[in-house]
Amino acid sequence: MQDPEKLKKRWEFQRAYQKGRKYWNRYFVIYVLHTRSNDIRLGITASKKVGKSVQRNRVKRVIRESFRQLRPRIKTGYDIVVVGRTPACRLTCQEAQDELAVLFQKASILNGSASATKGEQRRATLQASANRHEAA
Repeated sequence: MQDPEKLKKRWEFQRAYQKGRKYWNRYFVIYVLHTRSNDIRLGITASKKVGKSVQRNRVKRVIRESFRQLRPRIKTGYDIVVVGRTPACRLTCQEAQDELAVLFQKASILNGSASATKGEQRRATLQASANRHEAA
């Protein structure tokens, strides 16, 4: 699968920050801007608050790989900026993918026909088993 189109210019990021919708959790902040194009463009940032260059680059790599895994489920026609926060340094790739999937679901940019991620399935299984134990 090819790499996603990238947001590269400062004005592209600024447009997403100013006109896009903002969603966040403990690990990431995403800005989602609906565009008229028929592709998905991704921009990734991690400020110096996240850590030194090794930590920042790791966060960006994890975001890129998580996005690559989620891309088939994402609707086209969006510019997405993902901002890595400091706690994201400690995430595994699967955990980052689950957290981004939750944010993309909040933003309503995931296709509804796709199956749930493994993390969402795991959460549902754990919830079901907890409910069984409470009922017993």
